[in-house]
Amino acid sequence: MRISVLGVGYVGLILSVSLADFGFEVTGIDIDNKKIDKLKRGKSVLHEDGLNKLLEKHVNKNLTFTTSYESVTSSDIIFLCVGTPQNKNGEANLNFLFSAADKIKAYLDRKEYKVIVIKSTVPVGTNRKIKELFSDYNIDVVSNPEFLREGIALQDFFNPKRIVLGFESLKNKRPIILMEEVYNYFKEKDVPFIITKWETAELIKYASNAFLATKISYVNELSKLADKVGADIKIISHSMGLDPRIGNKFLNAGIGYGGSCFPKDVRALIRQFEDNRVEPTLIKATDKVNEEQIIWFFNKIKEYFNNNINQKTFAVLGLAFKPNTDDLRESRGIKLIDLLLKEGAIVKGFDYVEKARENAINIYKSDKSEASYGYNLYILDNIYETVKDVDGIVITTEYNFNKEDWEKIKKLIKNKVVFDGRNTLDAGKIKKLGFEYYGVGR
Repeated sequence: MRISVLGVGYVGLILSVSLADFGFEVTGIDIDNKKIDKLKRGKSVLHEDGLNKLLEKHVNKNLTFTTSYESVTSSDIIFLCVGTPQNKNGEANLNFLFSAADKIKAYLDRKEYKVIVIKSTVPVGTNRKIKELFSDYNIDVVSNPEFLREGIALQDFFNPKRIVLGFESLKNKRPIILMEEVYNYFKEKDVPFIITKWETAELIKYASNAFLATKISYVNELSKLADKVGADIKIISHSMGLDPRIGNKFLNAGIGYGGSCFPKDVRALIRQFEDNRVEPTLIKATDKVNEEQIIWFFNKIKEYFNNNINQKTFAVLGLAFKPNTDDLRESRGIKLIDLLLKEGAIVKGFDYVEKARENAINIYKSDKSEASYGYNLYILDNIYETVKDVDGIVITTEYNFNKEDWEKIKKLIKNKVVFDGRNTLDAGKIKKLGFEYYGVGR
């Protein structure tokens, strides 16, 4: 079976190398020449454990990359994995998706059967609109949302909790059989298959992400009360998680969620509610709490310094939105850096992932005005150099910073205070070393 994957960003590249590992002939297509040139050389454009190894195994064998759409002519299945970023009004921007679909048409024989699979996260009704674009073609459109977690995406791909497939009609068995052939590896492992209609499959992805985001916002809102009354949100969360009806996932209080999925998917779901004249009370609150959490934590830092952080120096530990990735989209660390810089603070940033550090430098080079932020930001490659002579340490990504030598840090830092935005440190140990410790709800 021949497969084309349009868009080799995060979702598309993981899909391409994984399907190649299943033995399919896969062609990855993207309009970014630099990205394609690098992939042709077997070099990943993403930081993801195991990805380089799998890419090198298959590239230029049963896995090829190109900027040309011509491969769709001979493909049995065409996956659309292009980005659907957020518009200013919160809705998903589908311009890239429809542009890719439109370009495909020029390469397809109207009579030859093809299956187009929408892997991108799209609002309800999008698969139906794509099918309308191909109304005079012999094609079926399938909704196949992804549920990958950055940092462990390959692990998630090969060990999914479910495979969701949405079709125009469940009476038409041809596309169902073809998609089950693509994912036969998972059928043999007894992974649950959700075979349903387009609209249900489309909504499943938004429903899942918004629910997880709601758990995070719930515990974050609760952390503010815990902070006021002197309770410990870590113990509260642990106790809650022992109840199997609640579960212990996504209950770590912190400075809010970020990344490429949760923020935009929550807002896109809000927009779909509103477009259908249904008030999204809970989902709106989820988004509101998340946006306010970073401000609440920032104000804790300011209050410690009597609301004057001008020319104070801070070590911000964690640039990516989560550990072991280079993705800075909606990163709480970057948002906090912005808040610090706007108040005149000096920031020394660090992340364990080299590409995350590079991306942070590029963000401030290309998107931020030096006139607005001055020359007060330094991205460093060493954590001990980062904390040297700072007025405070701020933790913004959920890495295990307990492994560092805090005795050494104690001697390097100017003012022994830590603001732990992820509750990742052993607070008791840090306090015994003479640090003042401020977490989230503890």
